[in-house]
Amino acid sequence: MNTEFAQLEETLKKIGGGKTMYYVANRGNWGDALIRYGTLKFLREKGISFRELTLRKREWLLPILKGGVVLYGGGGAWCKLFNQSPRHVGMLRRRFKVIVLPSTYELRSSIPNVTFFCRDLFESKENSPDATFCHDMSFYIGPRSSPKGSGRGYFFRTDEGSARKIDIPAENVDLSAKGHQYSSMEPFFAEIAKYSTVFTDRLHVAIASCLLGKEVHLYSGSYFKNRSVYLSSIEGYFDNVHFHTEFSL
Repeated sequence: MNTEFAQLEETLKKIGGGKTMYYVANRGNWGDALIRYGTLKFLREKGISFRELTLRKREWLLPILKGGVVLYGGGGAWCKLFNQSPRHVGMLRRRFKVIVLPSTYELRSSIPNVTFFCRDLFESKENSPDATFCHDMSFYIGPRSSPKGSGRGYFFRTDEGSARKIDIPAENVDLSAKGHQYSSMEPFFAEIAKYSTVFTDRLHVAIASCLLGKEVHLYSGSYFKNRSVYLSSIEGYFDNVHFHTEFSL
């Protein structure tokens, strides 16, 4: 994965060199906080100077007169169910050069004055052909130590993003839905760490579990995101993750 992250670093420094740089996390759930966690680690370790802005209230409008570069957080909000990102990026690009960090594109995405990165080499690349591939920013976190844990943890989504093709166990916890993009990651990791084996259709539960060294069983959601990221960034990199096309536990 080092090659892709090095290319991302090179692009950010080339476009942002000498300019004021801002980071805006994608608005979402606890999984988006994992993306933010990895992104902040990346920016700090690569020596990229930035200021983080939020989309709460009107704080993100404050630096408009100064211009600069906005790093718009990666995520899945470029799909039919969740599609706020095109609107946010459309507003930001009026005054800033915008770089969209690795995301999934179910909708065709091409916006003037915007540089796109995609997090899979399949449908997202087809829908945003000018995008450069880089792994989801949460992979930059790297392996984390964890207790071995015991038993099975079920972390299936309960919203409209579910494929609704699996009988969800009564003990299921939709962990990602319990936080937002600014939530602390330690409770998220701690909940997953209790178990030795994890079953989920939440991409970032799967990635966090993978980094914790758990045995992971990942299932599809309502569209191609999980499968495509698995094929692009998990298969061949991690042998503790299994992707299932059959919806049975």
